[in-house]
Amino acid sequence: MEVGAHGERRVLMVDDVPEFCQQVRAMLRGFCGETQICTSPVRALRRLRAGGFDLLITTLQMRELGGFDVIRRVRGQGDAIPIMLITGHGNEQTGIEATRLGVTDYLQKPVATAELRARIEKIFARSVEAPSPNWEMMDLVTQDPATRAVLDTLPLIARSDSRVLILGETGTGKQLVAQAIHRASGRAAEPFVEVNCAAIPENLLESELFGHERGAFTGATERRIGRFEEAARGTLLLDEIGEMNFGVQSKLLRVLQNGRFNRVGGQQTMQSQARVLAATNRDLAQEVEAGRFRADLYYRLHVISLTMPPLRKRPADIPLLARHFLKRFRRGEEGPAEFSPEVMRALQLYGWPGNVREMEHTVERLAVMSANPVVELMDLPEKLRLGLSMGESARVDFSATLAEARAAFERRYLEEGLQASQGNMAEAARRAGVDKSQYFRLVRRHALDPARFR
Repeated sequence: MEVGAHGERRVLMVDDVPEFCQQVRAMLRGFCGETQICTSPVRALRRLRAGGFDLLITTLQMRELGGFDVIRRVRGQGDAIPIMLITGHGNEQTGIEATRLGVTDYLQKPVATAELRARIEKIFARSVEAPSPNWEMMDLVTQDPATRAVLDTLPLIARSDSRVLILGETGTGKQLVAQAIHRASGRAAEPFVEVNCAAIPENLLESELFGHERGAFTGATERRIGRFEEAARGTLLLDEIGEMNFGVQSKLLRVLQNGRFNRVGGQQTMQSQARVLAATNRDLAQEVEAGRFRADLYYRLHVISLTMPPLRKRPADIPLLARHFLKRFRRGEEGPAEFSPEVMRALQLYGWPGNVREMEHTVERLAVMSANPVVELMDLPEKLRLGLSMGESARVDFSATLAEARAAFERRYLEEGLQASQGNMAEAARRAGVDKSQYFRLVRRHALDPARFR
């Protein structure tokens, strides 16, 4: 095959009309490295999950699964692959919906070879790999595979304008993820505006979001600009959106549908151009089933979904985060620079119900209040010391599955063995009574570095 300017790029073309698929492949011959065609949208989704493609081209009307449904499923599984939508049945509303769902480009039939290649050229130019973000600078510190998988998708997600729903318990870093998406996006120079829907009284939330005119209600002595206006072309994070009441949900739905809103008490229709991200510690699917959250709003928000794991399911991150925060809060050359082994053990045994945020505040207190170069056991809050004194049984986490509990115990056992053998894996394997190669595999599986224990 002749190799063009994008000889390493792989394209997946999806349409249930084989002749059109063949036509597109012929147009891209010599331009891209490989164009695979698939006449089944369901099979195409399976191929995408396997990875390896740089662009998805799909048509709108297909019998097995419509183009919009394909796009929703791709974005819903966290895949930020560039998507081109081609249709012969589109209108202005189709283009709006395509943009809302995160389509990178939208093309109407008939398709000319030169135009198709020019559009793809622009898509590939925008998708050139950006430098790896400095997650540590953003306090997104992890060696947990599930959390790392979330972070790895953020640069791709940032390139689109798709809405993102960020899920996770309080304190897991949902706001940091939203800020990271904004910083990596083309909107980084524009405002990042955050609204905590749980912290604002129900009767004031509408005004907070959309603003109000003077005299709109008692106490409205002057016009106020709302958060949608403040965000302008930037990013608006609706934090704890699960706490929003039904009345405001209805008004928010209108904005997400067409970008239009009115200030409270105002007649002028405003147009929002902000990208909307949402975060919640609730299971919104369950909230919809219970009738506490609008289903249509949920589906408008749930284009791309990310879930931040709780800290108790990231045991390997506890020492990493503790040292990261201690380094950040240390006062120059004064104060503690390290944790004693007993303190680190206590940090690992504690359940951290407040997750990373609770750890951050705890370590900040230790950095301020501890005068010695090493944080000792007596410096800890009583609840952490109590957990250590009660031993392993004090930290049984019945919210974890048996497999998760077994994996956590296995990791702690390996860490204890490496600590006792000062990082000598052969000695640690002998003490554990297992074959050396088996022990080595376990250490690799848990991403442990024996050098840390020497």
